Amino acid sequence: SSGINAEYGEENNIIREMYTTKQEVLACSVAQLFQAAPNPRVWTKKNTGVICVIKDHNQRSYFIHLVNIDTHSVIHAEEFYLEMEYKTPFPYFHTFAGEKCMVGLNFCHDGEAQLFLDAVNGIVIRNRKRKEKKDAQNRPPPMASMPPPAPNNSITQPDGDAGKKDKK
Repeated sequence: SSGINAEYGEENNIIREMYTTKQEVLACSVAQLFQAAPNPRVWTKKNTGVICVIKDHNQRSYFIHLVNIDTHSVIHAEEFYLEMEYKTPFPYFHTFAGEKCMVGLNFCHDGEAQLFLDAVNGIVIRNRKRKEKKDAQNRPPPMASMPPPAPNNSITQPDGDAGKKDKK
């Protein structure tokens, strides 16, 4: 299923032409992109365009792209990362920590913002499960002679030289 909105005829054609068969458009909507930069306490409008959630099969990753319909180009891109927190302070305004600063997306329509949020949440939940699985695989097994610590007990380092680093 395509994330392309049927309301936007010409924009849809441009979006379809821009992405290869190895790049799947999961959601898209008209939106303004804001950044909390240079002042981290103030939202500054950077661009307006079609904001898309893209699954890139070649790079085996997901991205948020802002597309300029006039130039048929991606004018802003952010890659999803494992611990990404995507927040919705308002139904039409979404935020997340981007590569360089906080990013805000101001959607034209609440309904489209919700569809975009659904696509993003699917990726965030998938990444969280992937991280939990990876963390569980990297956890060392308990030592056979010693039971694992009980929950809420702190683990202390034995006295001596075991915790000290060699000075060279």
